[in-house]
Amino acid sequence: MTEADRKIIRECLTNLLSRREHSQAELLNKLRARGLETELSRQIISEFAERGWQSDARFAASFARQRFARGLGEIRIRGELRQRQVADPLIEQALAELEADWFEAARALYQRKYTKPVTDFKEQQKRARHLQYKGFTQEQIRYAMEPQGDG
Repeated sequence: MTEADRKIIRECLTNLLSRREHSQAELLNKLRARGLETELSRQIISEFAERGWQSDARFAASFARQRFARGLGEIRIRGELRQRQVADPLIEQALAELEADWFEAARALYQRKYTKPVTDFKEQQKRARHLQYKGFTQEQIRYAMEPQGDG
């Protein structure tokens, strides 16, 4: 653990964080993949977090906004953040800050993808599975698939 090692880790972190937000777990994995020492990497990531250069809360908020814009639902976004080892309170905070109407998001996705009415039960199930895969709840899926009147 030389000063040169510290400098290399700092440069790697700076480069990674200059492109986009990362969770602490992502950064640690990327440094490990480059063969850098784990404990020293953990220390320096903590230093970056203390200085505000890295923030799991900022990462979670940014990630949630991006995924929501791609048409993903709350369940999927929550799961992907957990995979990136973001703490549950930060996940809840990020989702709350989105102020998303998940029901309308599911409906908008459904209407974009499916322009023709449902023809049979098999097709209905296929569409419901697609919305489920995207991370919407059963209630949101039912709402999205309700026939819409013209007023």
